[in-house]
Amino acid sequence: MAVKFIVIGFGFMGQTHAGNILKHPAAELAAIVDPYSPMDRLATIRGNKNTVTITVEDVKNIPHYTTMEEAVQKVKADAVIIALPTLLHYPSVMNCLKQGLHVLVEKPFATKVEECEQMVQAARERQKVLAVGYVVRCMREYMILRDYIREGTFGKPELIMFSRITGIPAWGNWKDPEFIKASGGALFDLFSHDADITRFCLGEPSEILTDKVLCSKFNGNMISATFRYPSCDVRIDGGLVPPSPYPFNRHFSAFFENGTLLCEGTTLKFITQDGIKQIDLTDDNPYYRELSNFITAIQTGDESGICTGADAVHSIECCTRIADMLK
Repeated sequence: MAVKFIVIGFGFMGQTHAGNILKHPAAELAAIVDPYSPMDRLATIRGNKNTVTITVEDVKNIPHYTTMEEAVQKVKADAVIIALPTLLHYPSVMNCLKQGLHVLVEKPFATKVEECEQMVQAARERQKVLAVGYVVRCMREYMILRDYIREGTFGKPELIMFSRITGIPAWGNWKDPEFIKASGGALFDLFSHDADITRFCLGEPSEILTDKVLCSKFNGNMISATFRYPSCDVRIDGGLVPPSPYPFNRHFSAFFENGTLLCEGTTLKFITQDGIKQIDLTDDNPYYRELSNFITAIQTGDESGICTGADAVHSIECCTRIADMLK
């Protein structure tokens, strides 16, 4: 039987999730929640990646509600996907868990560790799946990186460098420290992706160091830190930079004893003394994979494919440590 979903928040991430729900044979889009009509949202919302496949025709017959409370009351759903501003994650997740719904909430979970822990406890008490949208775990190139680390394909990793940079959003006052604090800024909204994948690949760091010079740029919206491990250092750079049209750009280089993995956009290169091989990842859809893994967790209890709330807490703890160091 298909899992019935309510998508709460219909910006570009909500649209991305809704499109994948409509494609998935084990999922049904039961309702959309947003203050504005889905048709209006589709006409005006843009994100930093071309992940939206849903159209006006797709949503015109989907029930639309302007409040989460009304949707949860009127729609017989199994799960929700919450794609709201970060400040609204905690109250929305807690509300949905109390209503007996499984929850996938977009990253960064929340910016306060205490709120994250309370959400995890609420999900545990109600025996519901709580997943956090750290979708990088579901991107094929990062899955390959993790396999190479775990299996020792190129030997031990010695240095990994992650970068994730995009133009500063045109909405909001990203020069205001209070606004940055409320939204989480680049640290929680962008950098945390690579903090999470670092933990996913290597476990908890023994030490975190920050580059305070780089971290002072762009009103604190450039973050640079090194996660230290016994045999490997991981450098992470993430930021929101001017001007707003600056294109989304991410890449990584992973240097092992006997080879290197180089990811540039949608191309992953395998580099050894014997030469360079590469694969194209243009057609990969990590959001669909993330949805599939969430459905599996709901239907079977197997949470191995999702970023659980309990695990995401530790990524938020790492970001909180960095925030404290930069005060």
